[in-house]
Amino acid sequence: MGPLLRNREFRAITVTELLSVLGDQLARVALALLVFGRTGSAGLSGLTYGLTYLPTVVGGVLLSSMADRRPRREVLVVIDGTRAVIVLAMAIPGAPLPLLCGLVAMSALLSGPYQAARLALLRDILPPERYGAGMAVRQSVNQGATLAGFASGGFLSTAFTPAICLVVDGLTFAVSAIVILLLVRRRPAAAAAGEPTTITSTLGLIWRSSARRAIFLMTFSAVFLIAPEALAVALAAEVGLGPRWVGLFMASAGLFAVAALGLFTRYAVAAHHPRVFPVACVAPGLPLLAVIALDDPYLIMLVFGLSGAAWAVLIVISVSTLAELLPANQRGRGLGLAASTNLTAHGLGAALAGLVADAIGVAAAISLLGLASVLFAALPVALWHRADREVPPASDVPARTEGVCDLMAS
Repeated sequence: MGPLLRNREFRAITVTELLSVLGDQLARVALALLVFGRTGSAGLSGLTYGLTYLPTVVGGVLLSSMADRRPRREVLVVIDGTRAVIVLAMAIPGAPLPLLCGLVAMSALLSGPYQAARLALLRDILPPERYGAGMAVRQSVNQGATLAGFASGGFLSTAFTPAICLVVDGLTFAVSAIVILLLVRRRPAAAAAGEPTTITSTLGLIWRSSARRAIFLMTFSAVFLIAPEALAVALAAEVGLGPRWVGLFMASAGLFAVAALGLFTRYAVAAHHPRVFPVACVAPGLPLLAVIALDDPYLIMLVFGLSGAAWAVLIVISVSTLAELLPANQRGRGLGLAASTNLTAHGLGAALAGLVADAIGVAAAISLLGLASVLFAALPVALWHRADREVPPASDVPARTEGVCDLMAS
């Protein structure tokens, strides 16, 4: 942890991510309240909330190449400045609802290339042996900031009006742009002029390697693992618990994840990540198998927490390993594409969880989806073991690593 915190650029990226996540969660609550207050429509309020997520997927697929074609610091600064203007425009009193929705979608669209550039820049800043620990710190910051943002969003939006909260969110983007500009050094674009920078070329690169394909497939595990969060309200009602338990159920995964990632950062060795990956694929779904037999809220919190902690560790191992297996000139696109598919899986999984719960009951649905995640993990695990016997083509060998064979042998 010490070397990470002594790295000025890493501190800058971490602080800006904290500001970004806090501001975004605050803005999501504020927007939902703002739209509901104007229209009285729960449907429009939910649509606006959804617009803060869904366009991110499109942006990640269509615009992630920016993170390789342009200097990554430049991408972050320009997008932060643009989003600051967009969010401040949302706070203008009396802005028409269609304009508000359009601004929300535009801001979310830019989140895709922003995340691609941030993840790739973090790998530029940190050497391979520290990237996993850096990702663990990043994931801990995300979890903690998400919890704090949701916990404070409703209170602050009520105390200061939703428009003021949007102004605060806009200022976090402006501060983030300034911090990155001042504290992160400029690096040239990763992709040379004339190199292919399309998503299809990156998909082809991923598909040609069993190891990359295994990690990419695991981004879809959210289809099953999002069930505890998506069904927390319904589970509390099914078990006969009051509304206060909903927040505790949803918070337990984040709290356990922060604790687990703290230990992971301290004790995990980057060279061991490839060996741990098969176990990490299976682990998040196993605790959920017990939900069908539980009615004690504390045991439910424990199960949700263990699953959330294992899932957070899986994300860190997957992202840090994928970053090493991607060439530097395609790292932004590869990581951005993986992040976008993971976000898509979150949305699809929430819908699937609701349908399954309606059919067989909430607790049974969570356990069934946990079992499905364990079974689904068999394919990535098989691909990962096959990758140990593969020799990658010379054109596919990433910069600063020799492929998964060497990673797994280290």
